[in-house]
Amino acid sequence: MSADLATMAITAMTTSIASGAGSAVVDEVRQLVRSRLGQSDEGRGALDRFEAEPGAGDAANAVRDRLALALEADPEFADRLWTALRPAAAPSRSPGAVHQSIHIGGNAQRSTIVIGPVHLPRTKGVMVALVAGVVVLAVLLVIGFRTVLHSVTGDDGGGGGSGDARRVTALKDSATAEAVLPDSGSLPAGWEVTQAAKVTEGTPDDCSTACEGAAFTATVRYEKEQPLAGAFFYVQAYDTAAHAERRFEDYRATIDTSVYSSMSLPAMGDRSAAYRKGIVNGEHAEVGVLVGTVVTWVTYRTDSGELSPPALVSLVRMLSDRAQQAQNGTAPFAGAEF
Repeated sequence: MSADLATMAITAMTTSIASGAGSAVVDEVRQLVRSRLGQSDEGRGALDRFEAEPGAGDAANAVRDRLALALEADPEFADRLWTALRPAAAPSRSPGAVHQSIHIGGNAQRSTIVIGPVHLPRTKGVMVALVAGVVVLAVLLVIGFRTVLHSVTGDDGGGGGSGDARRVTALKDSATAEAVLPDSGSLPAGWEVTQAAKVTEGTPDDCSTACEGAAFTATVRYEKEQPLAGAFFYVQAYDTAAHAERRFEDYRATIDTSVYSSMSLPAMGDRSAAYRKGIVNGEHAEVGVLVGTVVTWVTYRTDSGELSPPALVSLVRMLSDRAQQAQNGTAPFAGAEF
């Protein structure tokens, strides 16, 4: 299964590179593959050669083999890549539906390949990309479905089906990003704002290159007494789920593991990570959650000498739930109780 999935991904990427015709689906697949294989010098080198020479079979094979190993070792990564490639549902043949077709025609000197609305030259690079015909057809079905889905709902197709009403879509404005932040009514009594909510557009000045696609960053800080504790809430909204995932991984990489230790908390959102460290007369925790196109991070501090996991989990879950509610098109309403 890992080898088949790797082949699907490489075929989609090869088709895009060789023809110059990209798509949201292929872009997401490329981001996922590069975020994983790009973690090593060998992986980056293989990807660079593959993208420079998409028609070279050995370059594609090198990337596919590395990708298959990564998929085998990380089932969670395999699930994300499969979700990016597969159609969430078969498009119906109702009026207004988009149907994709493949046609190869013309004479030997001036032949073309027509894939839906895209006309490709019949070159060696493009033909190599179309060797796995069944795989390409599957990718085209994904493109067709997501085109219809996005036109109707604005969803990029990364969320669940209609059963769980979960959508993965970019937040459209700063007001929506700010609404993800908790207000005083969503926190237990005694918590007060000590740093007012702030929203900035675009890439923050202190952000690394992994912030490509950043649309909005929203922050707010709350504190309470008896016992003294504080929480800093950070929300960063991206234009795509792939860009958000890259930022999530980059943020995790900034955690100094010589100071912080991993902390076991329930899984939340698409991915989550928790860390803790001891401080004088208290404890400090950093918990991040990836939710579709949004990265949330909660910095929690207590001066009571004891970190309360139930309180921390409640605050983190509240923020990630509010991020999902905003993507669902609902005014965020989740609150924390402890």
